[in-house]
Amino acid sequence: MSWDAELTALTERIAGPLFNRPEPRSTFPDLVRSLLADVPRKNCWQLADHIGHIKAYRFEHLLNGAKWDADVLRDQVRSYVLEHLGRPDGVLIADDTSAIKQGTKSVGVTRQYCGLTGQVENCQVMPMLTYASDAGHAFINRRLYLPESWANDEQRRKEAGVPAELVFATKPALVIDMLGEEIAAGTPFRYLCGDSGYGRDPDLRSFCHDQQIGYVLAVPADLPLIAVRGGGEPVGHLLDRLLAHGNPAVWERRS
Repeated sequence: MSWDAELTALTERIAGPLFNRPEPRSTFPDLVRSLLADVPRKNCWQLADHIGHIKAYRFEHLLNGAKWDADVLRDQVRSYVLEHLGRPDGVLIADDTSAIKQGTKSVGVTRQYCGLTGQVENCQVMPMLTYASDAGHAFINRRLYLPESWANDEQRRKEAGVPAELVFATKPALVIDMLGEEIAAGTPFRYLCGDSGYGRDPDLRSFCHDQQIGYVLAVPADLPLIAVRGGGEPVGHLLDRLLAHGNPAVWERRS
């Protein structure tokens, strides 16, 4: 099957259970295609112009007015990903993605660390789970991080339509929630991996222990390592001692 035919089959497969009305069901494939295209600024007007719509109304209504459930969309995407990439030795990867913003109205936007630039930016941050196997690598789950400045501002929440049940949670806590969803969904994977932003969190490591999830998580050099008989030292000190007393040739640096 050609790429174009496969994309058509996928968007029709997803749109069926996602929308009750025919209008958003027919607009959804156009939105996906225009988002995948090389459009300089991906706002509704430029996306509509690229795909051949006279006005941006159809895209604006799909995103702001049509009734659909983002979790149903997530489930459909997960089903497709696992159908093609699922393996018993698959890996779940926890990481952040960021969206730089100009204004202050987008939910969760504030000045915070942005992984895109490696510095503090006005942006939204979204912890993600991706799925990797020998067959490929794809997004499988997501959360929008809601900073405390948003979570504790009732007026701002009301204006932006933030649901009452959405409260402040750390990024590792959001990953724990997503891991719970993947376990419940029966997602096949052998272990979780992530960078030190997640590896340093004791609650995430405890969750993996309790659920018997294997993990490979980076940790910062100053993370204290507790000895079995008490006491401890930073991980970095232990690594220095191991390297000083061993043969450097037996170590490999892995990305």
